[in-house]
Order: sequence, then structure tokens, then C-alpha cells
Amino acid sequence: MSARAIGRTAVLAAVALVFAGMTTHSVTVADPGCAPVGTVGTPEVTVDESTAGLEALAPAAVDLPEQVWFRTTAESFNRRWSFATRGGQVYVKEAAVLGGWRTVELPGCLAGRVAGVSADDDEVMAIDRDGRFFTMDHALSAPRDWNWSSRYGTPLWTGPGNTLPPGTLAWTWSVLSPNEDHVWRDTAGNDHPVGGAKVSHVFALTHDGRRIQYVDPWLPVDHSYEMATPHGGRFQAVALSTSASTSLVVNRFGDFYTRLYDFDISGADKVFFRYSYEDQRGLPEAPDMLAERVDGRYAAIQLPAPDWMRQPKVPGEITDRISVHKTGPGSAARELRVEGRDGGRNGFWTKRLTDESWTFVATGQPLVGTVLENSATDRSADTPTTPSPYDYMGVSPQGWSAQVRAFDVAVTPTPLRITFGDGDGLDLILHTVDGLRQMPQEPGISSQPRQFDGTIELSADLLTSLDAQPAAVRDFVRNILGGKRFTDTSVAVTGTGFHIAALGLSLNRS
Repeated sequence: MSARAIGRTAVLAAVALVFAGMTTHSVTVADPGCAPVGTVGTPEVTVDESTAGLEALAPAAVDLPEQVWFRTTAESFNRRWSFATRGGQVYVKEAAVLGGWRTVELPGCLAGRVAGVSADDDEVMAIDRDGRFFTMDHALSAPRDWNWSSRYGTPLWTGPGNTLPPGTLAWTWSVLSPNEDHVWRDTAGNDHPVGGAKVSHVFALTHDGRRIQYVDPWLPVDHSYEMATPHGGRFQAVALSTSASTSLVVNRFGDFYTRLYDFDISGADKVFFRYSYEDQRGLPEAPDMLAERVDGRYAAIQLPAPDWMRQPKVPGEITDRISVHKTGPGSAARELRVEGRDGGRNGFWTKRLTDESWTFVATGQPLVGTVLENSATDRSADTPTTPSPYDYMGVSPQGWSAQVRAFDVAVTPTPLRITFGDGDGLDLILHTVDGLRQMPQEPGISSQPRQFDGTIELSADLLTSLDAQPAAVRDFVRNILGGKRFTDTSVAVTGTGFHIAALGLSLNRS
């Protein structure tokens, strides 16, 4: 759990209740010898807008750019500061000033071992050579306020630490905060307060660019949570950048997609947030998180979560050095950048999230990324992938059968086919959300049961014309689904079985 609902005090109290009496049997993470809890993960109460403490840092003795234009893991920035890593160290300068780099003081266990750094909002994530996470907090304040921690995971960001998922091709740090972002917008067009805390994730591009795993510091120490790439996971990305829960990906053909998504936005955090698949358009927005959570007169968070949005093609040469950063409050306040060339000039192409076209900014800096093909046509589905092998089927005592094909933990919704004994059929939609867990879960589908929050959706047209449907369909909708368009259900999945509680039916791998 990252950004939580009702205010900072209520957040911590509620989480304490969730985890009370529980132990964490997490994956083993070697303690690097410095793991202060500090104040990592808490919202900034006050921010020192001065540069106090900067003058005490030693001037950088390495060659660094005068300006940082991209949020990568070699160089990064937030609203106030630019960061870079060279030779295992971290360097900082004022973002609005050319040059002036100084050496960041690091914990002894991290100094000389930094392999990557990513800044967003008031936090900086550093990864050491073993892939371990180190977080620096208060990164929008003066350097004298900065503090480091290797803690990560349950409870309350005080766990033993975590690492990048195996096979990570690219990673990025993302922070959605009440102080900087204020609100985010769902698919019904309603704005929702970020809450009393923040949403912080490491997003990692894995599995040859076909999966995105995200690692939240308030969730168990594992690598189980995923966000599918575009086209139901068939899109093969070569680069990833995320800021304030907005991810930007590109493939080798220069096709760009963005998506607003994190643990809370996905629908997973039902302890602190109220979600609904019912149409929330036109309902008033709640004045605060408490009212939104408990008062049904206000709009709930619309599900399903926002999907990937295709971005226009860049009209020029580009590389795989991409970047997204926040520019102000609200989930539309994002700027996209991609390194490239125009008319023989080096620089970057840029656009605001909702702009219809890109513009070019010349920097004169040499190109660093790998040049992409950037086809003039959409080739986002031109990287064939094998469908998920997890097909399930079961027969009820009443004689009707249910079938789920190519189930994927990161892809939703999934078609759910009901077939009756007389040959009539009913096509339903099964929405699944990877819910809140307190114990580590193996990635993907395995012999360990994986629990989902599910919702069965019935076509609105079919519900309207129910009296005209075959008898078997009418009876199923009325008796099993209660005559409702949306039916909530728990779903449990293993490599051999698939249980849908609302149907009272267990399906077997087929």
C-alpha cells in the first residue's frame, strides 16, 4: 500500500490494523548494513526551499552535463534538483542552474556502489550493483534534510529491503503525491485526491520487454505485481520511463504508449478506496478521501483502470532514450521527451501528454541512446508472442460449463464463456484485479494459490433483452448472477485450477 486514504494519521492507524499480528516471510534480502527507517515514505510537512547544505557537499570531480534533459537511471531530475551517477557515486545540482555539480553524501554501504539513480517528486531511488534499493527522502527540500534508507516492504516501508526483479532491462522510480499532484483522473472523468500519503513504485521492464513488474515499498517483499504492456502484453518495449504513475514505453519501431496506472489506481486497494464498475459519470466528486470512501453519493473510482493510450509518431529520427516528468498538479500535467535529431541538429522531441504532435528542442548534446527504426506506420503489434498457456474449463452440477482461455495475471478483462447443455451460450467478461496481500506471492501463475478481486460483467444489451433470451440464459442470469450487470467474486488461480466463487465452480487446466 503506497498512497493511502483518509489522512496521514488515519493511514498509519489503518495499516497498523491490517498488519497487526502478522509476520512477513519474505524473500531473503542481504542487509547491507545501513537500514535506518528515517522518514522515508511520509509526505513532506514542510519544505525548505533554500539550498542549505549544498555548499557543504564537495564539488564534483567528474565530467557531467550542464543540464539534464531526461529522467533516466544515469541522470534524473525533479522540480528542484538534477541528479547523476558516475563511478558508483551520486552527484547533484540545482535543476535551474547550468553546471555546479556537487557530490552527494551516501551511506557507507552504498558509496562507490551505485549502479543507477532515478528521481521523482520528493524521493530518489538508487540501485546498487547487486540490484538493492536505497531511497533518499525529502528530495524537494534543502540537502541538509535528505536522508537515506535501505528499508523496503511491509510493514510501512520498514521491511528488510528489496531488489530489482530478475532480468530487468530498464527500471524507473515513480512518485504520485498529494503535495505535488493533488489529484488524478479516472476513466469516468472524475478527479480523485491522491490521499494523505504517496504512491511510490519501482517499475521494471522485464521478460525481454514484454512485462512490467512494479515494486511498492509498502507491499510484501516480492516481485509479484505486474502491469501488462500494450496490446494485452503483446507489445515488446525497449525502453520505459514513469513519473507520477504515468508510464511511457516505446518499441523498436518507434511506437509510443502512455498509461496512468499504479497499485491504487488498478482497483487493488479496497481497504482504503471505494471502486466501482458501475458508470460513475455525472456523479459529484468527493470533497476529501474520507467522504469518497464512505459516502455513496459521491463518485467512486471508476474501473477498469485507465488503459494504454497510443501517442502520435515522432516526425524525425529518435533513440530509445525516453523520459516522462510531471509539470504540475493533475494527471494530465506530464511532459514526454525522446532523444533525437531534426535537420541535422541533436536534441529531443517533446510534447505534453495530450498534445497531438511533437516539437523539437535542440540541445547540441551528442546522442546517447540507440537509434530506433521509427517506422511511419503503426507497428506496435509486430512483435508476435505466444498466448498465455493457461486455459481452464469446468462443468457445474447443473450441467452448464464455464471456460476461461489464455488467462494472464497482468491482463484484464478476460472472456468468460458459459455453455449450456442445450448448446446455448453466454459470453461474459471477467475482470480481475491483483488484490492487497500481506504475504509474498510467487510471480506469475504457480502452484501457490493466487487470489484476485474479480467482477463478472454482463452485457447491458443482454440484460435489457433478458426476457427474450433462451430459458437457460435467463435462469443463469437470474439465479447465478442475481439479475445484475456486475457481480463481485473472489477468484483463486493456480497452475492447475481456477476457482470462481460467485459461480460456485472450480475449473481445471485444459
